[in-house]
Amino acid sequence: MKTSGTVLILSALAIAACVPDAVPESGSDPAPGDPVPVIDGRYDLDAAQCGDPNSQTRMTVQGDGFEFYESSCTFGRKGGQSGASEGVMICLGEGRRFTRDLRLESRPEGLVLHENGSQRVYARCPASA
Repeated sequence: MKTSGTVLILSALAIAACVPDAVPESGSDPAPGDPVPVIDGRYDLDAAQCGDPNSQTRMTVQGDGFEFYESSCTFGRKGGQSGASEGVMICLGEGRRFTRDLRLESRPEGLVLHENGSQRVYARCPASA
């Protein structure tokens, strides 16, 4: 009986780890230099466009892969500070390959991309959007 209880608990933990909308626990800020935990999902510069699959301001994150309206990128981290990661996005879009040096900041409400002295704030879209 004790073994089946352990298996049940481990199964529940395995299922919880697969939930795409899992939110990091508060107070679990990364140490300086650690990568920022980025939650996989969909983001948009205009939160009102979250439900629009044709939004030109959308961004989808899956691991280190970032999909924008007309480009696909892979983010390579090269450092950072508490709450942010710095790196290079290697992108392919509109028939060409290019790189983007940026700092990525994860916030509870979404992601902030700092690039060339400006910032873009992407709101996290609900899973159903």
